[in-house]
Amino acid sequence: MNGGMKRLWLNWTFNCATGELLGIGTAGAIAYGINTAIGEPVHIMTKLIVLFAMMMAGAIEGSLLGFFQWRVLKKIWPTMPSGTWIGYTIAIAVLGWFLGMLPSLFFIPSQVEASANAGVELDQPVLFAVLSIGSGLLLGALFGLFQWIPLRKYSPKAAYWILANALGWGLGLGWIYLVASLPQEGSPLSVLISLGIAGGLLAGLSVGAITGWFLIRKIIPVAGG
Repeated sequence: MNGGMKRLWLNWTFNCATGELLGIGTAGAIAYGINTAIGEPVHIMTKLIVLFAMMMAGAIEGSLLGFFQWRVLKKIWPTMPSGTWIGYTIAIAVLGWFLGMLPSLFFIPSQVEASANAGVELDQPVLFAVLSIGSGLLLGALFGLFQWIPLRKYSPKAAYWILANALGWGLGLGWIYLVASLPQEGSPLSVLISLGIAGGLLAGLSVGAITGWFLIRKIIPVAGG
């Protein structure tokens, strides 16, 4: 990795971390506000409200991450339009939040519902850990697929982007799950905010470092960038 490529990798990683930190921070604030206002969703209407709110959070996250990524990509491919890259990033972020929220809202019993079922014991931490890793790989691949659509116009090896995002988001969502599992019931808001920042930063660095490696090793050299 020569000096120019190393600077590009660092710049890409930094911008991904910044975009994801701001995006996850916004999503966390929205989730905290919803939880404070309505508590744990049990009825179908409150579950739909939470689902819609988090999809809106996904739109914000996608716009922030897409913008910070495009800031780097436009230096490589000056003709790449911002609207296309950011638009596809918003679309997959919204879809990702939609798919990611479905299990916990509609398929995995809440603590309230589980306590009402006598004799039913759920090992939810293990279940959520498995779901987080699996979801990260799957949603990461979808993320890369959506961004591959505009990227393929600039590099014939853009398909590597799908694998890059699967690996990056697999690790990134693993960090988010780990950090989210740390707070105890009644933890102060300052602790929640600190953990949210840590989770968003670690996720962004993971996504940025891994996708950045693929960008400079597989995609740009072939594209003649």
